[in-house]
Amino acid sequence: MLAPLLLAVSSWGVGPGTTVAFLEDRRAPIVTLVVQVPAGTHLPWARERDLETAWTSQSRDPEGALRARADALAVDLSLGVGPRSATLRATFLRDDLDDAVALLRDVLSNRALDEEELKTRRRAFRFEREAVERTTDFRIGLELAKRLYEPGDPRRAEWDDPLTPSADAGRLVAARDAALRLPGRIVGFAGALSREEAELQFGRLGLPDVGEAPSGMHPEYRPMRAPGPEVASIPVRKLTQVYFGYGRAAPAWTDPDDAAFQIADHVLGGHFYSRLSVALRHQRGDTYGAWTEDSTGAVAGWVVAKTFTRAGNAEATEAHLREVVKRLHEQGISEEERAAAAGYLLGRRAFAKQSPEQVLTTWMNERTLGLPVGFFDARAQRAASIPLEEIQRFVRRFYDPKDWGLVRIVPSN
Repeated sequence: MLAPLLLAVSSWGVGPGTTVAFLEDRRAPIVTLVVQVPAGTHLPWARERDLETAWTSQSRDPEGALRARADALAVDLSLGVGPRSATLRATFLRDDLDDAVALLRDVLSNRALDEEELKTRRRAFRFEREAVERTTDFRIGLELAKRLYEPGDPRRAEWDDPLTPSADAGRLVAARDAALRLPGRIVGFAGALSREEAELQFGRLGLPDVGEAPSGMHPEYRPMRAPGPEVASIPVRKLTQVYFGYGRAAPAWTDPDDAAFQIADHVLGGHFYSRLSVALRHQRGDTYGAWTEDSTGAVAGWVVAKTFTRAGNAEATEAHLREVVKRLHEQGISEEERAAAAGYLLGRRAFAKQSPEQVLTTWMNERTLGLPVGFFDARAQRAASIPLEEIQRFVRRFYDPKDWGLVRIVPSN
């Protein structure tokens, strides 16, 4: 196992609106190059232009030449769009630096998208979406989204307002080109190269000049609502089990409650011997799994306790699920549980710093989300150092059952 890196990312500006980030590490003959622009699925500007399709399709040309070059060089190339940014990431051998950068330049300037693939993607979308919407996880998430997010909130759009992919190649190329000109873009280099080489290769990428910031570049997040204690039973055909989601709004990473939430959530459902897992799996045999999930980030999201059981055992399992949260609310956690959760959170940060790519990615994400450098390390440290008494005060307030809502996915008659 590689030791956590102690090296820091350095950065500099290249003209208005562009930052280059750099981390040298020659322990392995590998280089990672990341291009990130500040536009994602939560931005109206990006949704109007279908940036997700535009960005993720740019490595596809009709002849497959770009993919063939990537295969020949063994370049690990990925293109993704998240809520706040679009990212191109490539990892390759140091000896292939020049050829790999030339390939990425051609991907980022590709004007001949594979139109047949775009049409196939558009036709397949309906069937893929229908398959997703039949899953129990989606149905629980959709119900929580409707309860917690106001109409028009970008956090709700992915649940009840999916965008059918565009097959208009010209429109998509224009969207990609516009995204590359957005101020706030970051180009990162990490691995076996020098700063001078990074500066040279940045120039060889051939990125367009940055333009003016357009309107619609700031998502309008609205205050979250309380979900309940309402109960929703959603019937689904051909089920033999009942699935539960018991949730409420959860604090953002920057919220003063975040440190206590991290500890309490880990205790409740964050590992195999959590409160939920012990009560519902190990002790009673109600289920094979019980856990918590959260959608929090730089903005608030939700936390949901999930489990499932055979249909005939649904009533008892629901009572046990509610009882675990109620007992946490009434009794709090122990010092032993607090210490174990703190150790986990600090250890997880160590695992996130084993490669130069991980360190660079963290730095870029902090920058894109408007967080201070070192935020994620500091976040874990805050959680690990919070006193037990403060956690107990948070637990008594946050885990009150009157603030939690239940979603059941049940077999239809």
